[in-house]
Amino acid sequence: MTDTTPVLPDSPVELLALIEAAQHRLTTAVWAAETEDDLLAAARTLERSRCRSEAIDAQLFTEINDRCAYARDGFTRPLMWLAKGLRLGRTEAKKRYRRAETISRLTAITGETLPPKYPTTAGHLADGHISGAHVDEIRDVMTRLPWKLSPELVERAETELADLARTLTPWELRRAGITLLEYLDPDGTLADDRDRRNQRRLSLSPQNRIHMSALTADLTPSARAKLDLILASWAAPGMNNPDDTDHDRLTGAVTTIDPSDPTQADRLTAARHRDHRTPTQRNHDALEAMCDFIAGHHGLGTPNRIPGQLVITATIADLKAGCGQALTTTGTLIPVADLVDLAARLDPSLIVFADHTREILYHGRAKRSATFNHRLALFARDRGDTHPDSDTPFIHTQAHHLPDWADGGQTDIDKLTATSGPNNRAVGTKPRQWETTYQTSDPHPGRVAWRLRNHNGPPGRPRINHTHHPDDLARTIIRNIRAIGGKGSKHADPPHPPASRIENRLCNRLGYTEL
Repeated sequence: MTDTTPVLPDSPVELLALIEAAQHRLTTAVWAAETEDDLLAAARTLERSRCRSEAIDAQLFTEINDRCAYARDGFTRPLMWLAKGLRLGRTEAKKRYRRAETISRLTAITGETLPPKYPTTAGHLADGHISGAHVDEIRDVMTRLPWKLSPELVERAETELADLARTLTPWELRRAGITLLEYLDPDGTLADDRDRRNQRRLSLSPQNRIHMSALTADLTPSARAKLDLILASWAAPGMNNPDDTDHDRLTGAVTTIDPSDPTQADRLTAARHRDHRTPTQRNHDALEAMCDFIAGHHGLGTPNRIPGQLVITATIADLKAGCGQALTTTGTLIPVADLVDLAARLDPSLIVFADHTREILYHGRAKRSATFNHRLALFARDRGDTHPDSDTPFIHTQAHHLPDWADGGQTDIDKLTATSGPNNRAVGTKPRQWETTYQTSDPHPGRVAWRLRNHNGPPGRPRINHTHHPDDLARTIIRNIRAIGGKGSKHADPPHPPASRIENRLCNRLGYTEL
């Protein structure tokens, strides 16, 4: 019998070229002539291939990380190379980073190759029997095992979970993992403060389409007890109700109400009758009221510092139009319609810059260190870290000189930019260090370009971070749309239809009018 197995090259790069060619051919393949059984088999084969590709991807990323190959693309951190270099976004980049730590063969400090952290899971993924989602669930269960368990029992738990994953969906595997945790520590005697400290967390999700954010947390028992105590008072019916008028609103804790004072008692009773919020809504309003209290009573430290107060920036166009978003130093977007109320309650500093340029209206004094006013102006212009592979919000940045202070730089607003501490220290004249340039002409006046110095040859191309300036990208899109079919256009396409009222309003906000 003739062997039909193709002869494959040993080079992984050549193998990937074959895979890409086959996938390209499959995108135009005709499936109509295949039987139903063949179609189902093809779907299973494709899924195995997809699972295997995740194992290959993890090992490839590990090699890129070990050799710092991401620096050739102008990135200083592997996670940001995944997020921005491969355009995965931060959430997916974190998932792939964690998977690589879990299933890849890592390199020890001594240079030896180590087995995967979860070898059975890695083997099943490489065979195409489980998916990356299964790996995520296994990792989540394994990180929750009590630290007092013996290494042999931990190893056995990983093997059993990986074997279960071959027949279960990720959601079913999660439920099996929860049951396993309960079985291994039924009375909770193995779990102690060390486990609880390791698993404590509180995080905010990115803002959604209407600027809402999900808050998720695993609280230690002591933190839960303290929060319960606070919410019992601050989230009591009638307290901190945003639907009440300023005159009728009762702010703070219900324990501050003096029950012996008939006036205060009557106000509390009336506030309770007006209160139609759900318990979860009262919890939310109590949290916001506590934030108001901390910020209003200098709980954040010295007020003349960026981290010490709420600082917001908005464009004049958005303020005039009464729509759009304002931006805080922490990277939070706030609808302009809510800005006035927020300013009235917290009295934040509001920095306004000229429409559709980055020309700062305020210029600080020349000093070695940037002043508070410098920082306000930098926030209005840069909005966050200007390094091209960073999405760090402004509150976590430093003022960087262009050029460095040691090289004759001046502390003038057009010779400063915002960047994080590690990125600030990565600027220099050596290979693999960065040089920064302030842009004074189109297409990005007032912005800062970063360029990586290569080992050999000319420096890399200048790069500008657009993460904190989505309105600039929107203006580019509008410019391109309006250029098609506009007045005097040489294109054969039909003229662009008249803009709607909402579209005109958006264009006016971004500095464009109907052509």
